[in-house]
Amino acid sequence: MPIDWADPGGARIDVAVVRDRADEPAKKVGTLISLPGGPGTSGVDEILKGGKFSAELRARFDIISLDPRGVKRSHPVLCDAGLVGYRPNVLPDLGGRLDEVRSYARDLADSCRRYTGPLIEHVDAVSVARDVEALRVALGEERISVYSRSYGTMPAQAYAELFPNRLRAMLMDSVDDHSLDGRAFLASEARAGKDTFGEFAAWCARDEQCALHGTPVDRVFDEVYAKAARGELRAVADATKQVTPFDLNTQVVQRLYRPEWSRLATDLRTWADQLPGVPIAPAAAQPQGRPAPMPEIILCSDWRFDITDQDQWAALWREQNDNAAPLRNHFAWGAGSMCSGWPIGVTNPPHRPQIADAPPILILNSLHDPATPHEWATAVARNTPGATLITYEGWGHGVYDRSPCTTSAADRYLIDLTIPQNNCPAA
Repeated sequence: MPIDWADPGGARIDVAVVRDRADEPAKKVGTLISLPGGPGTSGVDEILKGGKFSAELRARFDIISLDPRGVKRSHPVLCDAGLVGYRPNVLPDLGGRLDEVRSYARDLADSCRRYTGPLIEHVDAVSVARDVEALRVALGEERISVYSRSYGTMPAQAYAELFPNRLRAMLMDSVDDHSLDGRAFLASEARAGKDTFGEFAAWCARDEQCALHGTPVDRVFDEVYAKAARGELRAVADATKQVTPFDLNTQVVQRLYRPEWSRLATDLRTWADQLPGVPIAPAAAQPQGRPAPMPEIILCSDWRFDITDQDQWAALWREQNDNAAPLRNHFAWGAGSMCSGWPIGVTNPPHRPQIADAPPILILNSLHDPATPHEWATAVARNTPGATLITYEGWGHGVYDRSPCTTSAADRYLIDLTIPQNNCPAA
């Protein structure tokens, strides 16, 4: 693929592709391109490990995926290992300074340019969509079906904008709303954290198997967060490793993905009972002169976070806390703070979907999703002509394999082009 699709005759990179041929070739419907999430997930690995798709879908499609440009086998984004392993303080009420975050972002970007080369400026979702179109041409397919999940819905939407007549079907599972500005992005992610943590707390209140049953979960979290803020919290599995307040919130949200409520309750119980560790002085960023992968920085190519100064950053932090309570932040806060100082331009700025003449698009989303809020799915469905939203009325991130209902709804759409009529109950 060309590094820069505006210069198709220029320098090129290899993009890794995997194909799982249809198990029943005589009944083959066509080719299904699966776009992985992240940013940073390897689509090649997902297929090699067995994927997430049903036996029926694997029988009827050649299923193809890729490592998107900048990820793993596809000329990965590499930056200085010392900077990759360091995270600046992004919490204003605990001494975080926006100028320090931006200084770190500039140093990191310089190292990414050095180790990644010019590709670092062309890892946006539109470039991935153009890679998918080149893949379609290489396969000799007149039209393709597309399944996308989480961050993979970004290039999926770009593909529908650019090449609607090349689509047979498109399913977006746990969709990103690319119409949001930075403030709305952070606020909606924080609300998703609040909602899904509240669902966890409600489960603890009614289920005696919860390690925090009979205990005010919000108060326990407040106590654990206070330990982290004092530098006293340590990892559950490694007492030598400090857990910062930002680490704590990130780990809590990640437990809400599946969701893993029982494990989250046990973690919080362990942290609450844990003897305070001796605070560890924060280390400075130390470049190591060797590369390490950092695909998550791809997000800065697709989202804009315009934060003018420390005062506005602090005001956004207070808003984040209000929206996320009892959590203090969502992991999106760190990404937004970092991207606000990213010196490489946003090559795919946020905008409402501009899709016309595409086939009917199906959107699947959990009602309680900690990463791609249901409100995002509602907005994308509203702003995308001909789109239908089917809600899994339960919890977690990623819907296709949630229940027989969600799998069947997706399969019938992809195989028969039948649009589901009803939501799927929680399983």
